[in-house]
Amino acid sequence: MTAPRLDLNLVRVFVTIYEARSVTRAAERLALTQPTLSHALARLREVYGDPLFRRKATGLVPTGMGEQLYQRFSQALAGIDSTLESRQRFNPAQSARRFRIAMSDVGTLFFTAALLRQIQSHAPKVEIDIEKIGEQVVEDLALGRIDAVIGNQPGLLATTSSLPLFHERYVCVMSVDHPTIGEKLTLEKFVAARHIMVMTPTRGNQLIDEALAQRKLARKVVARVPHFMNLPDLLDHTDLLVQMPDRVAQTYVREGRVKALPLPVAVPEFEVRVYWHVRNESSRAHKWLVEQVTTALGTDSPHR
Repeated sequence: MTAPRLDLNLVRVFVTIYEARSVTRAAERLALTQPTLSHALARLREVYGDPLFRRKATGLVPTGMGEQLYQRFSQALAGIDSTLESRQRFNPAQSARRFRIAMSDVGTLFFTAALLRQIQSHAPKVEIDIEKIGEQVVEDLALGRIDAVIGNQPGLLATTSSLPLFHERYVCVMSVDHPTIGEKLTLEKFVAARHIMVMTPTRGNQLIDEALAQRKLARKVVARVPHFMNLPDLLDHTDLLVQMPDRVAQTYVREGRVKALPLPVAVPEFEVRVYWHVRNESSRAHKWLVEQVTTALGTDSPHR
């Protein structure tokens, strides 16, 4: 018996449907009609003898076979695309390519606007998907599920290429009318105060607590929150303190309800970088993307 043939177009259709969780959205991304993609999906189902996706209220959900195929197809497709990109010209003014960039919650809040302004001014047809950095970020980069990562991710240095964007430090933020702290924050007042802790995956909290532990001291944490959003509302007209990166703090300071003071303990600065897979070193499109990121967010950026 002759094994059924599977052309590259079917592979690309499957991967796009998997990532979009919708035939309609996948058709838009591929600039094809919905009936064309439905026909391609029907062919795939026939070849593998499996529905591949099941329709749920949230969209198309892959079956077990669909999950297995995606792992293999996405890796193969990423390898094929990388060989083609090294030979193709990339014209950002005309390209309708979609780039996927992973960031933390705080990165999404404070980097997205500047990055979109930069990219849209040079490539109005390019699409940008911003995603949260996941636990499998190394695999996501390797398989081409994301094109770049922006943030403080020292664990990626050994497996990716990267460029520094800027150095950052932690500061202490509080209400502008804090009842006991004026324009200087002493270690005594810092330890005596009540703190909100933002539970981020970075090492910021660990660094602060380690610096205090060296002096046999500790913060009085009275609340833990999952992200930096709405912190001015939590701090306004209270005696609470919170530690956060200085660039985030200055955004809130400009609103006029909070102030930011240097920490009374020495905490190492950290470095924000842009990371990408070494496979994309020869890709002109990825090189252009990294250039846009460094221009928009780097130390010398006009947006900073």
